[in-house]
Amino acid sequence: MDVHDILKKAQELQAARQTALQPLAEILAERKQLESMLADTEVGYGKAYAAAEKAGWSAAELTALGAPEPTRRPSARQRRGGINIAAGTGTGAPAEIPPQSAQAPVPA
Repeated sequence: MDVHDILKKAQELQAARQTALQPLAEILAERKQLESMLADTEVGYGKAYAAAEKAGWSAAELTALGAPEPTRRPSARQRRGGINIAAGTGTGAPAEIPPQSAQAPVPA
């Protein structure tokens, strides 16, 4: 077997793999498009759901009607660990507290 035969065999194997991947690639592209379309409805759905609650519908009633609670995301201004993430200060991790000595300082 020479170099040409090896490369030809490799191309045939790769072509078979590529053919098998085609349906997955098509469905994946469609799925990404549908996920994007669904994400575009989230804000409107949340507002409509809130309006229904304000009009007197309970979350249980809306769920029974097939309208699940919208996904709630934390506010960008929400504080975590005493650090304002929205302001861009800190890392989001709690500050390290230095150890305290058991004795009170002696006045000089």
